[in-house]
Amino acid sequence: MNDKIDQIIKQRGFMDYKWIVPQKDIIVSRWVRFHCEFGCDNYGNNGSCPPAVPSVEECREMIYEYENAVILHFSIQSEDKETQLKRLLSLYELEREIFLVGYYKVFLLQYSSCLLCKDCPAKDTRIKCINKIKSRPEPTAMGIDVYQTAHNVGYPVQVVKSYDETINRFAFLLID
Repeated sequence: MNDKIDQIIKQRGFMDYKWIVPQKDIIVSRWVRFHCEFGCDNYGNNGSCPPAVPSVEECREMIYEYENAVILHFSIQSEDKETQLKRLLSLYELEREIFLVGYYKVFLLQYSSCLLCKDCPAKDTRIKCINKIKSRPEPTAMGIDVYQTAHNVGYPVQVVKSYDETINRFAFLLID
C-alpha cells in the first residue's frame, strides 16, 4: 500500500510527509474543541468547523478506526487566501486520486478551515453547504492536538508569535 500511495503523493508535489498510526500517533483532546469555540473566528461561521462537525468523541472514534495515516507538513512564511485555496484543492485532488486507486476509506483533514466559498452559506450546519463533495474539516475541528501530534512524530512546531514568522501547518490523510 505505502509504495503506491507514496508515488501518488510525490507525483502531486508533496514531499514532506510521514506515515503514522492514528491510534498511536494522533492525539485527540476535548480542549482543542474548546479552543475552536473560544478563540477562532470560524466557529459557527463555516460548515466544516464546529459546531457543524461531529462531537470530539465521534471524531476520535472515527479517526481511530483507521490503521494508517499520512501527516503532510507545510512550512509557510505567508500565504494569501488564493494560494491557500489552490493548495487545499490540490490536497482534495490527492485524496480523490488515492480513492480512485482503491482506497475507498481515504479521508482528508486539510490544514486550514474551508475556503471554498467567500461567504459560507452553511455557517453552523453542514446541511446548507454547497460544496459538500470538496469541503473537509481541519484537524483541530476534529479535536486533534496538532502541536502534540506533530511533535510526537518528529516535526518542528511551536506557537507563532507574529505574522512574519514561518508557520508549520499540517494536513492528514486517513487511509485504509
